Amino acid sequence: MEQEKQFQKFSQRRPLWFEQVEWQNLGEKVVLKIRRSDWIALLLRWLTSRPIYRQIELDEIGSFVWRLCDGSHTIADIAKALQQCYQLSRREAFASLSEFLNQLQKRGLIKFQEGNDK
Repeated sequence: MEQEKQFQKFSQRRPLWFEQVEWQNLGEKVVLKIRRSDWIALLLRWLTSRPIYRQIELDEIGSFVWRLCDGSHTIADIAKALQQCYQLSRREAFASLSEFLNQLQKRGLIKFQEGNDK
């Protein structure tokens, strides 16, 4: 019962990308541009007078999910969209989605809003 409550709470969270993460659509894919702030990047930026970015190209499914991380869709909404578009079971959709979102959060690319927070 407690596990079901935790799942319900988790599924109502709303992923939202951080504003400082630049991104662009390239066809079916999304490319994220992340400003590097480590000392090597700062030194290179100082020497070349250009901002140093790290780019991450998401695959088709990752790009699909990223576009929905706008703070208006719950995790449940995104999982349902994954199920419909990619013929995944509910379990597959939630497992893959939760792992991907956790990776994005660990890298500082998204945050989560609780339930009705917008």
